Amino acid sequence: MRIIGGKWRSRTLIQPHTDETRPMPDRVKAALFSMLGSHFDCPGELPPIRVADAFAGSGSMGLEALSRGAAACYFYERGTAALKALRENLEKLQAGPEATIVSRDAWRAAALGPDGRPFELILLDPPYRHSRDASALGDVRKFLARIATQDGNRPVVVLHHPARVEYPLSDDDPWRILDHRCLGSNGLTTFVR
Repeated sequence: MRIIGGKWRSRTLIQPHTDETRPMPDRVKAALFSMLGSHFDCPGELPPIRVADAFAGSGSMGLEALSRGAAACYFYERGTAALKALRENLEKLQAGPEATIVSRDAWRAAALGPDGRPFELILLDPPYRHSRDASALGDVRKFLARIATQDGNRPVVVLHHPARVEYPLSDDDPWRILDHRCLGSNGLTTFVR
């Protein structure tokens, strides 16, 4: 597992020894950050935005965002093994104060930062048991609904999910799908308001 672009390009990361996390393949990560660079009009980079890496695991996605120019990233993780790897990765890269670990439930906490300010980008990579449920009662839809009720909170939300799962939206949904890709068994759906 490694960083694929930006100031930490080619730096390797420590992977947690647990079945609870799964690393995103490099080609999926490359496709995601290519799309984000295009969306934010910064090819290959990100503007200085605030990012939430929800269900961070080793921190691979949030560290990729910081490597490419994000101003700050909040890493939401509660698993013991994942937190250990995450802390080691932040230390290894000397990430500094722009990287903050939040050891709280991402479903409840990642809609806004610990300081109450919204994020411009939320990288949402929950365990597949959560992202398989695309219904209105599923965790992903409830998370999106919570964000939609917060005035002025209009982040780009990128969801990593199994490729066979789709998230169709109704005409009255406050979200729209900016991008949807299937790369092997991996799906990426990007929601915007």
